Order: sequence, then structure tokens, then C-alpha cells
Amino acid sequence: NRRVATDAAAKGGGVPLDKLYQTNLVNVNDPTIKESDTPLYLHIPKTGGTAAGDYYACLGLVTSENLAISEGQSSHTIIDTHSVAGIQQAKQLQVVQRGIADMIITPLLPAAVEMFDSDHQARVFGLFRHPIEREVSRYYYRQIASWEPSYQPELANIPIEAFYEERKDTTDNFMISILLNKNRKTDPITEEDLEHAKQILQSKVLVGLTSRMEESIQRFDTYFGWTADGHDANRPLCRANFITRKTNSNPHEPVEEGSLVWEYLSNILYYDIQL
Repeated sequence: NRRVATDAAAKGGGVPLDKLYQTNLVNVNDPTIKESDTPLYLHIPKTGGTAAGDYYACLGLVTSENLAISEGQSSHTIIDTHSVAGIQQAKQLQVVQRGIADMIITPLLPAAVEMFDSDHQARVFGLFRHPIEREVSRYYYRQIASWEPSYQPELANIPIEAFYEERKDTTDNFMISILLNKNRKTDPITEEDLEHAKQILQSKVLVGLTSRMEESIQRFDTYFGWTADGHDANRPLCRANFITRKTNSNPHEPVEEGSLVWEYLSNILYYDIQL
């Protein structure tokens, strides 16, 4: 139940984003995981990211969500890598370079990539979900999530068809905006942007699917060697508590493909669906 930022972070330091991605992110197909590499979980809202983060903490991994850095005898700093300010603080404290965290968890890849450098690179992974299913989940989640800044209880009084009919001529391509550091409300997305985002995903992100979550988590664990480094004792309980049960899930009626809501969202999320 954590706040997840929904807009891309500001570009950092004048360095082109592609340059940062190339220098600071390992190619996903590079088989040699160096000791200086740090896993970076790209937390996309309503894809199972809270459950995944809880699962890895349960395994005993130190993530940026359960990290406090001591500063002297009586003070400590709690890092928030779900915000731009928190990421900048983590960069200043050299969280990655000092090897303080086993894993960084963030929804803000363009900002987080600046925490790394050519000698301390990130290996990015994350769960992905069909954009329409993810958006519908957000619609229902905002009705009940009183602990979130995005809480909108009034949505419970607006039928989902009416809600998206009002927005059917707008665009909101969240994933491409995040990957390319665009403002999802004001920056237009082009075919060139779509191809650019596809290249980033293919080369820099180990992709799992929310619809195949247990299989995806197993893939992540195997890729990073978390199946053979002393975490096995807790694994069955951690999987049962957080992956099988899906922490922070919100059951709701699905939207049927071919329905009016599906049609409206197909237009709103057009480029993300192509991704």
C-alpha cells in the first residue's frame, strides 16, 4: 500500500536519456551478472508490484522500500525511491555505489537511472499487464484506496462506461510516457516513440507478465540467482503469502473485449496496447 508516482521524472543533468540508458543499464541478454550490478524493479501501478516487493523483502533481500541509512549515532534516513526527491537523495548518498540495497524498486525509470553509472549498472525487470486490464483495475482501485493520493471515492457513483465515454477522444499512454520521460497528459506519442519504447523494453528490461505471475517470479529468481543463495527456506511461505495471494489486489468485474468500455480504452491507450 505505497504511493506510486504516475508521471515521468524530469530529465537529469542535461545528459540525453538514451545515453543514460545505454551507459547505466545492462542489456537484458548479457549473461554475466557482475557483483556491481543492482536489480532494479520497475514498479508499474496495478501489475502486482506491491506483491513482488513484499515477496522479495520476505526472502530477506534489502530493497529500497525497507532501507534506512544511519547517519551518526542518533539519526537515520529513510529512502523513498517512489519519488524524484527520494531518488535524488539516494543518488547523493550513493546507495547503489555503496552496495547498501540488494534491489531498487521504483516506478520512475528515467530518474532512477541516474543513481547508476558505467561501473555500477542496473538490471531492470518488472511485471507487465494488458493496458486495458491495468487501467480498469486503476478505475476500481481509486474508489477504495483511501490511503492513496489518487483516492477518488466519487468514482463509485459513475458507471465505468460513462467514465470512459467522456474520455474516449483523449490519449493516456502511461507506459511509453514513463519509458521515454514524456508528460503523459500533454506530450503527444508518435509511431517513432512506439518503436523507440519497444527497443528499450527488448534490450533493457526483463519482462514478466501479471497474468503469469508465479511463472514470472520464478523466472526473475532464476535470472538473478535468488534460487540458490540461501533464500529457499522462506520461499514457499513468501510465495504463498505475497504471490499466490497477490498483496494489494482489488477484485472487480472484468471488462469484456468488444464492449463499449473496451473500445473507448482501445483509443485512449492506443500506443501502450501496441507496445
